[in-house]
Amino acid sequence: MSGRTVGDASMTTVSRTSHSLLGLPGAMLDRLATPRRFTTLVLVNAGLLWFILLSGALVRLTGSGLGCPDWPLCDGGVVPAAGYHQVIEYTNRLASAFILLVTVLTFLTARRIANARPALRGYALSAMTMSILQVPLGGLTVLTDLHPLMVASHFLLSIGALTMAVLLVITNDDHRNGRTRATDRRRGPFAGLSALALLAAIVTGVLVTAAGPHSGDDDVLKRFGDLEAAAWLHVRAVAVLVVLMIVLAVWTRREPPTDPRAKRAVAVFLTLLGIQIVIGEVQYRHGLPWQVVLAHVAVAGLVWMAGVTLAWRVGRPPRTAGAPDGLAPPSEREPVAAAASAV
Repeated sequence: MSGRTVGDASMTTVSRTSHSLLGLPGAMLDRLATPRRFTTLVLVNAGLLWFILLSGALVRLTGSGLGCPDWPLCDGGVVPAAGYHQVIEYTNRLASAFILLVTVLTFLTARRIANARPALRGYALSAMTMSILQVPLGGLTVLTDLHPLMVASHFLLSIGALTMAVLLVITNDDHRNGRTRATDRRRGPFAGLSALALLAAIVTGVLVTAAGPHSGDDDVLKRFGDLEAAAWLHVRAVAVLVVLMIVLAVWTRREPPTDPRAKRAVAVFLTLLGIQIVIGEVQYRHGLPWQVVLAHVAVAGLVWMAGVTLAWRVGRPPRTAGAPDGLAPPSEREPVAAAASAV
């Protein structure tokens, strides 16, 4: 049996097991598997995975991280006491559980899509798996009294799930329109470098959070690293990102990419990045008030989504008919061919 067959069989087993556990009839999944309904589902999936960033940040910024000091219960009960911190923390847990179910539903529906590409199911499976892993990781975060590195890992895993959801949205759109993509040999490496710079900005921002004043609970004093040093590193990571994105914007303006939505993705990303820089400057100069930090987290999620979309659309444009995988479209290969002929 080939590796691909084994993989398909394993995914089929997971799908059938999930069906029995959730009691979801195949007819319901088939109704969701229509192009329009599945498109709505993957958009909702991505939106919810962005929302959970805000929900988790609200728990930390309001000092509610240990509102439920035990796990998975809250103060030994299923229903928490009617306290401010308990309600915020437990609401986040309920929201996470609901979003987890949506990721499972998205994966199961992706399994029903006719002639679905492996990537379509793979991204849905990855988003679901990362959401499942958030459950024990969230428990460990509480049980370790909100250790900064555990909180950071919790956030970064959410970013990973959100990434898979964004790629699922793009791949579903490509599937609906019969579009295939290949790596652009000219723009692809630069788009990848820009994505790494964006990741560096996110990670250094997380380091600022780990060293900053909002520990998640008033009784938790342990922080990780030095705030001034982390902020210094974060500012420079953002500066590198801005330079790379300006270069990419100029490049896409002078040589429009083959993906018609790439130029719009550049405009959206640069707009969001500008807003994020302003919010970051305001929050730092005013002592990191939690309301402004919450806005910073919200826009950070949007910047990440826009950045992933931009890097994917520029680095992996739609293939031109007859162009082999990994080759640039004919319009981009003609100058090279002309130079070779001249030699």
